[in-house]
Amino acid sequence: MLNPLTHRKILKRGKPGRATIVTRGALDRGATSFNLPMTLQVFVDGITPFEVEDQWMVKAKDTVALDGSIPIKVDPDEPDRVAIDWETLRAEYEEQKAARRDALASGQAFGGATVTIQDPQVINLGGDAQSSEQIQQVLGALGFGADVQAQAAAAYEQAPRAGDDDVIGKLERLAALRASGALTDAEFEEQKRRLLGA
Repeated sequence: MLNPLTHRKILKRGKPGRATIVTRGALDRGATSFNLPMTLQVFVDGITPFEVEDQWMVKAKDTVALDGSIPIKVDPDEPDRVAIDWETLRAEYEEQKAARRDALASGQAFGGATVTIQDPQVINLGGDAQSSEQIQQVLGALGFGADVQAQAAAAYEQAPRAGDDDVIGKLERLAALRASGALTDAEFEEQKRRLLGA
């Protein structure tokens, strides 16, 4: 676990990135702040993605924002020293909350395609999601930060285009989303299973 001084130093000079929360320990409901054990998958430009298990000092009020993809910074000399960017996380959480409320109020319409959330991991854009902008809007409404949205949009733009009936094209786009960090391996496998009807 990083001490508060080291955490602040990494936030000042560290390399920014995103981390996906894989596991999270039990919350201490009676405390205002506490050590929270977590396992994170860390994605930083120029560094091979890796997994880190550690404990982070968490304020009870921030636990609601600790879900999915979170902003982090890593020590450039020791990348396994990961600091959570609490200020950015709080700002993203407030933006996501407003986007969810706006989406709900507007019937969850994005650029003409209706978003149907079938379960927490599946997004159905009515079969006609044809723009990276739509992908960014959907990921934003689901709580993913701007970095993941941009990576997914770029991966979508670079993915080969194919007709809706082309299963290979759809699999390639799913693989590009997984490579960008927008989909976890488990999410990719579930989407692939659904696509192949297995």
